[in-house]
Amino acid sequence: MEEQVFDCVMPYIQQDHLNPVSLVSRKYYDIDSLTRKHLTVHVHFAPDPERINRRFPNIESLTLKSYSHGFYSAHKCRVTVTPWIEHIAVEFKRLKSLSIRNMVVSACDLKHLAKTRGGSLRSLEIRGCKLFSEDGLEDIARYCIDLRSLCLDGNVIYGAANGKWLHELALHNSVMESLYFRSSFDMEDVELLANKCSNSLVFLKVFPQSLNDFKKVFNHANKLDHFGIGIISEGWDYSGFEFPPNIRGLRIQDLGEAQFPFLRPYLNQLRELDLECVDMFNNCQCLLFESCPNLEVLATDDICGEIGCQVIGKFCKKLRKLSHRGLSCPNLEVLATDDICGEIGCQVIDKFCKKLRKLSHRGLVTHMGLITLAQGCPNLEYLYVNLLDISNEALECVGTHLKNLRVFRNWRKGKDGITYSPLDNGVRAMLMGCSKLERLRLCFGGLTDVGLGYIGRYGRNLRHLSLSCTGESDVGLLELSKGCPKLRKLKLRDCPFSEQAVATFPFNIFSLRYVWIESGVLTRVLTRRMVFAEVLTKLYVILAEKLHRLAVQLVADGSDAGPVKITYASSRATDDIDTSLVRDMVAIGIQNDEQDTLGGSSEKPLELIVRIASVESRFTAAVSEFGDIKLQGRVKDGVPHLTKVGALDVDVSLEGNIILCRQADQPNIIRSVSSILDDDNVIINSMCFGRIARRKQAVMVIGVDEKPSKMALKMIDEIPAVEEFVFLAM
Repeated sequence: MEEQVFDCVMPYIQQDHLNPVSLVSRKYYDIDSLTRKHLTVHVHFAPDPERINRRFPNIESLTLKSYSHGFYSAHKCRVTVTPWIEHIAVEFKRLKSLSIRNMVVSACDLKHLAKTRGGSLRSLEIRGCKLFSEDGLEDIARYCIDLRSLCLDGNVIYGAANGKWLHELALHNSVMESLYFRSSFDMEDVELLANKCSNSLVFLKVFPQSLNDFKKVFNHANKLDHFGIGIISEGWDYSGFEFPPNIRGLRIQDLGEAQFPFLRPYLNQLRELDLECVDMFNNCQCLLFESCPNLEVLATDDICGEIGCQVIGKFCKKLRKLSHRGLSCPNLEVLATDDICGEIGCQVIDKFCKKLRKLSHRGLVTHMGLITLAQGCPNLEYLYVNLLDISNEALECVGTHLKNLRVFRNWRKGKDGITYSPLDNGVRAMLMGCSKLERLRLCFGGLTDVGLGYIGRYGRNLRHLSLSCTGESDVGLLELSKGCPKLRKLKLRDCPFSEQAVATFPFNIFSLRYVWIESGVLTRVLTRRMVFAEVLTKLYVILAEKLHRLAVQLVADGSDAGPVKITYASSRATDDIDTSLVRDMVAIGIQNDEQDTLGGSSEKPLELIVRIASVESRFTAAVSEFGDIKLQGRVKDGVPHLTKVGALDVDVSLEGNIILCRQADQPNIIRSVSSILDDDNVIINSMCFGRIARRKQAVMVIGVDEKPSKMALKMIDEIPAVEEFVFLAM
């Protein structure tokens, strides 16, 4: 019955949800392993290729991603794809599609891939990568004869770019369906490819070239339905020019009114149209829009402003996405604009664009303009604005009106302009109202440590968070780490947080993939694996040493402590634990150490367990169910903590000394002990209370700054309800 249910449900499970499904049971885990066809790997923190292949042996489509550096990202690529290519060449027998993004790709990598997987590879994408020459692309074109889709976008090539690879592709390939590249080329090679792939080529997007040069290409590629980028030359004679009959998407530069007639026969069938124009003073395109009833995606530099938008709203009823500098489209759902009218422009958008779902406003907007947008466009799902200033009122208005907002990105121009500071209450109101928010970028400053705590508390669905010039101290970052349970990526730019606070952040939010830190010209990225090696080793050594010292003090007089066994407990793989940690622990005298990898979810951080067997304990509650003294701890908020004594769960900082007290479960015991310590001027750093048996026995674990006097210890011992207690010096 379970198998039938799974077979019915599996086709409806989205790719992002397959990992949680595999945790339901071992059977679901095995089924997911055998049936998973597509996999995206973030190589900067993922396991090695061999483990991926063991986990998913039948992968057909693989995407390898490194960090995205934004604009000019290819120049900043550091992670090499070589180890993955070497493993793909041997394993991944069923691989048909490969996507490589933001990585360093050598000619040898592509040559090795082509010679070993060329016969089976159907799709290859290299996007935002650093290449040292085009030689590897020649090997891809020569050996991957069944390649159906090739995308080369946003790459930087340091060697000579002569386009020889395209000639090889045209000679050897006859089944190409989609070709996308942005480098110079020989038109004869494109014509040859179009001729050989006349029955298969449907998508062609190349480096901008005169549209007139593509005549022969269109004559051959009868099934082509998407094309770009063609340039309309000045004085071009379009008589006799024809697009392929099935054309549905066009991207054209410098289309003037004089050339409209040649395009008009195709407007009724177009679904996508991208019109770029260098001459911003002579590009009214309203007459084109009137003949595009089936248009779904439009990017235009039309200068007619409000009139142009009215035409679009009247005739382009199926439009889903629009990038336009106009301001009044009654049916508009997506708008990207460089409008310079600021607040007035926002008022016009508010008045006319009631159905707007996505707005990218690159003009300068005041906090009043933001209020106008929020009140007038309640269907917004995406909002990107450049702010001159900001206020709590504006942020509260966003939270009140934009209930469907999923992405909120803002950038504040200059260092001034916080209308009312701090903005903690405004951010809290916005997050409480925008409960669907998944991506948030705050670049206006004015947020205190309290405000960061609000982001943690109310940002329940946040997956991506970017903060600039935000916060006051490490306390704010620690407060943030107590919430945001779904956070995957955190970007910090010029924030006042210490290296230690940033390093411990990934261990408090277990869904986190990485932390991106920018400070001046320095950019760093931290993952859990990197943090172990760079920062946290000393913290865990300190934790192990403290637990070791506590455990030894618990051994009763006359007992031989013997060897101490330390166990690492983690849901993460064993090889994620840095070996220098083991070496350091052996160096301080903790021997017979071993590692224990626990199954289950990733919500369990690394913990250290210290055991001493075959001894008597000064404190019976510290004895585990197996008869040994057991203490357990972990690093929390950058501080070693005691998390378990025997079988009892506790939570006490190990920054000071420890008092363990077992007593009858009676009222006023905590008050009595606290009063004695207070009279002795001993400060209580932390306290934890737990019951062994309800209304019978309880245990107090108290962290204190110094050792109480002999008189104070005697007074605690003489409390009638106290059955045993010990003081443990750190």
